Amino acid sequence: MLRKSEKNEKKRAIALAAIPLFANLGLTKTSVEAIAKNANIAKGTVYLYFKTKEEIILEIWNYANELLDKKRAENFTKGSSASEKINHYFDFSVLEENHTMDILLKLLAMNMSTILNFSHDGLVKHFKQERIKETDTLEKILREGINSGEFKNIDISLTANLLANSFHGSLLNSIAIGKKIDEIRSTIHPQIDFLIASIKS
Repeated sequence: MLRKSEKNEKKRAIALAAIPLFANLGLTKTSVEAIAKNANIAKGTVYLYFKTKEEIILEIWNYANELLDKKRAENFTKGSSASEKINHYFDFSVLEENHTMDILLKLLAMNMSTILNFSHDGLVKHFKQERIKETDTLEKILREGINSGEFKNIDISLTANLLANSFHGSLLNSIAIGKKIDEIRSTIHPQIDFLIASIKS
């Protein structure tokens, strides 16, 4: 019998095997048989770990968030300024170490389509939880900046939401009109820098 850690590894391996398929074919056209074949397992094994393909998307989302959280933790050192932490927070380059951004952007577009259609409760709930976690983290960073004198005495909640909405709005808009990753970065980073500059003391 597999230990919990081994089950988690197997579950993650299946989800990772599905990434290129979802990116190239989309959710509907990607079959469980194809995912099983890409993961070198039997079709029935996929169903041992996932009831639906949407659950596989959720595991991919968890995987991406874990990578981002790990990288942020590494960059959020005691010597980091609040401005540096905000920039690190919106840096998703760590995902490129194992996947092409073309694939990741297609996956993000598909995930958002699923969420905005409210077609999977688990994904919608997870998305809401991630947004709450994001806002809480940004509020903590902003509070640090105010306490250290780096930032003005601002409305922390409003500013955190403004930063998050600016990032996600620009990202999704860029994906929708087919911008490449370099174009997306050249759109997002100046906006984040502008917002940071506007709240500095």
